[in-house]
Amino acid sequence: MGGSDPVEGHTAKAFDAALSDLRLQIVGMGGLVIDQVSAAVRALLDGDATIADLVLSREKKVNELERFVDREAFRLIALHQPMASDLRMAKAASRITVELERAGDEAKKIAKFAARVATGEPQGPVLAVARFLRHMAELTTGMLRDAVRSLDESNAEMASAVRARDSELDDEFAAALRQILTLAMQDARFLGATIDTVFALKGLERIGDHAKNIAEQVLFVASGEDVRHTKKAAEAGTPEK
Repeated sequence: MGGSDPVEGHTAKAFDAALSDLRLQIVGMGGLVIDQVSAAVRALLDGDATIADLVLSREKKVNELERFVDREAFRLIALHQPMASDLRMAKAASRITVELERAGDEAKKIAKFAARVATGEPQGPVLAVARFLRHMAELTTGMLRDAVRSLDESNAEMASAVRARDSELDDEFAAALRQILTLAMQDARFLGATIDTVFALKGLERIGDHAKNIAEQVLFVASGEDVRHTKKAAEAGTPEK
C-alpha cells in the first residue's frame, strides 16, 4: 500500500519547527546586537557611563545566544540529515551568529572606550569626528538590520543591497580617518584618546563587514553559491570556482 510514513512526516514537521525557531533566535540576537551598537556609540558621544555599563552587561547574553544557535544548528544537521537547502540554512545559522557575536564584541570595545571617556579620558577627538561616528553608526545598524531582515524574509535582493552599501561605509571611514589624523598632527595632547577614537571608527567599519558577511550567508542559503570570495577573485583577475 502507498502513503507517506507518519513517523517520517512527524520528523519533517519537527525539523521545520526547529529550523523556524532557529531563525527566530537569530533575528532576536540580531536585534540585541543592533541595540548594542547604537547604545555604545550613544554612550561614547554623550560620555554616558550608565549606557556604557548597560552595553557591557548585555554582552554575556549575546555570547549565550551565539553558543545556543551553534549547538542547535549542529544538532539539527546531526539528527535530521536535511536536504540541501535546509542544510545550507542550518550551516548559515551558525556562521551568521558568529558574525553577530563579533559585531557585538566591537560594540563592547566601543562601550569600554565610552566608559573611559565618562570617567575622564579626553573627549576632544570623539567630538571632532562626532558626525562621522554618528553617520557610521547609522550605516552599520542599518546594514545589520537589513541583513537580519533579509534572512527573516528570505530576501536575496535585500541581502545584495546590503553588500553594495559596504563601499559607502568604507568611504566614510576613510574620510573620518583623514580628519582625525589632521587633528592629531595639530595637537599631540590627545594622542591616546585619538588612537582610541580611531579604533572606535575602525570597529564600526568592521561591524559593517560583519553585516556584509551575514548578507552573503543569506545569498548562500538562497542560491547555494558561496559569494564570499567572488569580489576578491574578480579584482585579482582570477577565475571563480
